[in-house]
Amino acid sequence: MYASGFSSRTLLENPAASWIGGHSTWFWPIAAAALTLLGVLSLLWLVAILRPARKTGDISIDGSARTTLGSAALRDALTNEIQGYRGVQNAKVRVYGEPTEPKIGVRVNLTQDARVAEVRDRIERQALAHAREALDAPEIPVILDLGVSGKTGPRVE
Repeated sequence: MYASGFSSRTLLENPAASWIGGHSTWFWPIAAAALTLLGVLSLLWLVAILRPARKTGDISIDGSARTTLGSAALRDALTNEIQGYRGVQNAKVRVYGEPTEPKIGVRVNLTQDARVAEVRDRIERQALAHAREALDAPEIPVILDLGVSGKTGPRVE
């Protein structure tokens, strides 16, 4: 029923530990080197994830350095336009990426009584459309993050 020699083995016999013990002169240095390499690669990956994206200085409109738009001007214009919308408590715009391929990040805090779908639609159809038109880049990527604050907006009756 059992393989030959099975009955003579001890309960705590470990063939893997025996093999490592027999080859310990080269096994442990290689294991240490592999784990050190894995640790260094993990740290590089962590730094790459936690490092914020590079902010853009001037955005190239025509693909060259001849016609540019300051990213701060675009950021301020978008922020002011979005903050003027009903239901918006505050907005923060970030322009990052390469000057020839910018990206826009928009974070908007809405009041408690804001109509989220209407505000989102207005941001996409008006503010972001104006930015894309100014940059002559209809396909510019935008990340829109909407949040709702605990405060209610002013009521007019």
